[in-house]
Amino acid sequence: MNIGECMKYYRIFKGMTQKQVGDGICTPGHISKIESGHLHVTKDKLDLFNQRLGINIEHERNAYQKLQTELGKWYEAMIKRIHGKVELLKETIEQNPLVKIETLNGTYKLLKARYLMGKGDVQEAAFLLNQLSTKRLSYYMREYDHHLYYHIKGIFELLKGDAKASIDVLQKIDAKVYTNFEYHYHMALAHQQLDQHEAAIHHGGISLHHFKETLNFTRCIDAATVQLVSEAKKGKENLEQLEVKHRDWLEHCDHLHDYRRKAILYMNLGNVYRDVRNDRKAKEAFQTADSLLKHGVPAHGEDSLLLNHVYRANSELLPV
Repeated sequence: MNIGECMKYYRIFKGMTQKQVGDGICTPGHISKIESGHLHVTKDKLDLFNQRLGINIEHERNAYQKLQTELGKWYEAMIKRIHGKVELLKETIEQNPLVKIETLNGTYKLLKARYLMGKGDVQEAAFLLNQLSTKRLSYYMREYDHHLYYHIKGIFELLKGDAKASIDVLQKIDAKVYTNFEYHYHMALAHQQLDQHEAAIHHGGISLHHFKETLNFTRCIDAATVQLVSEAKKGKENLEQLEVKHRDWLEHCDHLHDYRRKAILYMNLGNVYRDVRNDRKAKEAFQTADSLLKHGVPAHGEDSLLLNHVYRANSELLPV
């Protein structure tokens, strides 16, 4: 955020015109050029503007950078599913008046849309995403935010049940600009729902590597599960190899006390056993999954994507 952007925000926030801010200091045309970043401000004039606006512009710029950092932490907490931190940062961010600045407001609305999808409120998320599709609001978005929009829109299409539309949007992401490779997980899930298992395994592998690199151990299980589902469907691994992989990730779930993800793995393992006609082991796996789901934390919104997908794939196989 440059000095001009800060001046413009507080001028509008205080209900002042360019003429009122510049009166006795410079012309409204000069104020316009300062606000657009086309004219440098001397220290003497900056002091006068501070007095006129009743602020310290340098202090406000630092506050802007801090809020930008907090938005990044909020997004990271959502990706890592650190729910307590997500709620705390949301409260802090929404109490900050700087979140109304157009260059930050787009980022905030995108992250709020993802937050709402995590809560299962797809309708309200759609309202925010529709706002960001307008030319006026998208004009103020950073280049990164345009690709963040594609990612969150892709998740939105998945929640709506349109895997093809999700892929079409996610493919617009430029990995050089948007380095959150979590989107490959959503690509993998979308391809899997279309029975495109080679692509699901490929994108699942990229997301798994990303989650390992970012020490996101919970989401490692998600990416690995997507791969296991597609590997079983494609017959890429024999039964013994699939059992070993499932056991490794089940142990990982135990370390994290993550019973819902453990249930999903058991559900998929039950499908593997049914495919080789081992009905006894299949029934045991499905019953274990069912028991874990009853005692675990219910999944909502985005968190339910993988669970619902695997459950639908196996629903006809579950014991009565």
